[in-house]
Amino acid sequence: MINTKSLRFKIPTLIITLVIITIAGASYMSYEIFTQDIKQQIIQKNSVITEMISDQISQYLIAAQDTVEYVAKYASYNDMPSIIRSIDRIYGSYKWMDLMFYMTMDGRITYSNPYNDIIHQRNYLEREYYQHIVKHKETYISKVFISSILNQPHIIIVSPIIDSKTGEMKGIIGGGVPLNSLKQIVEKTQQSFDGRIYVIDMDGTTLVSPNESDIANPVVLNRRVKIAGHEQELSDIMERYTKGVGEYKSDLDTVYVSFSKISNYKGLVIVEQNEQYILGQLGEIKSRFFSGIIFVLISVLVLSMYFAHTITSPIENLVNFVRRLSSDIDSGTSAVEITASDELGELERAFHHMGRELSLKMEALKNLHKREYDIKKYLNSILKSAASGIIVIDYYNKISIFNTAAEEITGYRSQYFINKPLEFLSSHIGLPLEIFKNYINGEENTVTERECLIKNSDGLTIPLSISLSPVYDDEGQVISTVCLIKDLTKIKVLEEHLRREDRLKTIGEMSSSIIHEIGNPLAGMSNLLEVLKGHIEDENLRDELLAALSEEVNMLNNLVINFLDFTRTHKSVHITTNILGVINSALNILNSEIMNKNVNIIKKYSSSVPLVKIDPATVRQAFVNLLKNSIQAVDENGKITIEVKTMEEDYKRILCISILDNGEGISEEKIEQIFNPFYTTKQDGTGLGLSIVHKIIRDNNGTISVKSEAGSSTEFIICFEGEIIDEATNY
Repeated sequence: MINTKSLRFKIPTLIITLVIITIAGASYMSYEIFTQDIKQQIIQKNSVITEMISDQISQYLIAAQDTVEYVAKYASYNDMPSIIRSIDRIYGSYKWMDLMFYMTMDGRITYSNPYNDIIHQRNYLEREYYQHIVKHKETYISKVFISSILNQPHIIIVSPIIDSKTGEMKGIIGGGVPLNSLKQIVEKTQQSFDGRIYVIDMDGTTLVSPNESDIANPVVLNRRVKIAGHEQELSDIMERYTKGVGEYKSDLDTVYVSFSKISNYKGLVIVEQNEQYILGQLGEIKSRFFSGIIFVLISVLVLSMYFAHTITSPIENLVNFVRRLSSDIDSGTSAVEITASDELGELERAFHHMGRELSLKMEALKNLHKREYDIKKYLNSILKSAASGIIVIDYYNKISIFNTAAEEITGYRSQYFINKPLEFLSSHIGLPLEIFKNYINGEENTVTERECLIKNSDGLTIPLSISLSPVYDDEGQVISTVCLIKDLTKIKVLEEHLRREDRLKTIGEMSSSIIHEIGNPLAGMSNLLEVLKGHIEDENLRDELLAALSEEVNMLNNLVINFLDFTRTHKSVHITTNILGVINSALNILNSEIMNKNVNIIKKYSSSVPLVKIDPATVRQAFVNLLKNSIQAVDENGKITIEVKTMEEDYKRILCISILDNGEGISEEKIEQIFNPFYTTKQDGTGLGLSIVHKIIRDNNGTISVKSEAGSSTEFIICFEGEIIDEATNY
């Protein structure tokens, strides 16, 4: 009994199966390719036939046309006997004409060969060839119609007789081309061709048809041929194509169509062949093809059996040898009696030695793999939890690592940059490429640290501290570059606050004594001015002088008051306050100025605004100062937008108020100084307004920032992040 699980059975079976599948698959593919090629060859042959017949018909019509044009060219319209002689000579000498005639300009035939009395009984004004030649004065080949002289269908070729002196058309020479002549051209090919050949004119009327032995009554050929997936009428094909192939359905059979346009005539040669004929040709080829395949298959099967035996016989010998050793395998090869002294014995010893070595190496490999996995997992955990952003650029200048901190700083997910070139990262966040240049070229091998600005995914500018460090392989070659990035936004803000606080502290310490020294003389000056009013005789001069002095004193007094207010330490009383009421109160104070300039105030308040704990009086003064600046900045009919919204930051609710005007804006250089004391752009300004605003917002545990586009707009943003009450007011 055959053991179906043995290699002696499996290998021959596998080889034979593979051979059968391979031969069958190759045979099938070859047959498909071959049959398609045969079909294309048959269709191509049909196309050649259409082109050949169309060329022959074209040459035939050209010869007939040249004959008619020759008679018309040398005919004298006022010498009728000469015209008659020319017509008779041409009719008797050239076989391609079955009719020659002379027609006057009024559409009457005065002479024809052969002759028929009917020419004296009618005119031919309605003939399309007459209408064409009268209009265009050029040789024309007509479509097929029944001749009144011969009473049979033919094609008429007409050519004008032109007066050489005046250029006027004086008559018409015409000739008839019999359809039998065209049929004879087609029959030479039709006799050896199994398909059908048609010749049609511009209206689809058959000039030659295999279905009509008698061509006395031409019929219209109706076909809807599918070309490139679209069905088209023959008239459309004649207009759109010079030649081509297509198909149409006839009953249950597919008919393949090849066509070619006649070059000098509005007609078409059509060759049709049924699919059944093509399939019959393929059937004959198929029977011969598969006979050959069967012979090849039998031959290959015999060879496969022999080849399989040459493989299985040595394997069977090796299996028997291993079975003899199985009872003594545990004691090792040294205790086993090797019965074979040839290569099989060497193979047995090598096999056992290899097994022991492989087992040891596999165990070592597993331990190494586990250790590498643990290290990789540990390093990835460090990278993810690192506070600084870590970006690694590999040897190919692509991003290979982009940790969580880098995602938070840039606002982009790591998947967006991983395996992308460094230029892609630079173009998105504005990271300067020049700082990487020396590392990429291998010219720099030390740690470099510098600061730069980038833009995050929201378009905000972020100051960064960047440290670059190369990574080397065992051969000292740079294989990657590690880039550590740290967000310096809070540090920069803190530095700016410290600088401003230092300036304010210095000004406050220096100014108190100075202001008191200025204040005392100002009081004395005011008293002296009252005394001086009565000691100047010229009243106009006295009044003018005193008014000027009073104005100067008032300006100094206002400066003193503002400066004292700026430097004085207030004991603010912070209470729970609705910020919308403070804003509306400030707007009421400035209502007259708003009305005078017709400023449009737009309010955008959130539906739920949290209460904040502030000093409402000082915060209102800050809003009055900011709104007054915006009113002064905008033109008449200007626009000021006040937006109040709530945000979440570090698990706190932040209330932000935005005051945006469409005034002239502030240049970038001036924005850095606008909160500095005594800095002003107004001729009559003291330079303390925005410094006072900054101090008020700071004293109320808030922040203030400004954004501006020169010539366009200015926006002040005030945020309170102090104690925010967990209740809200709806407006």
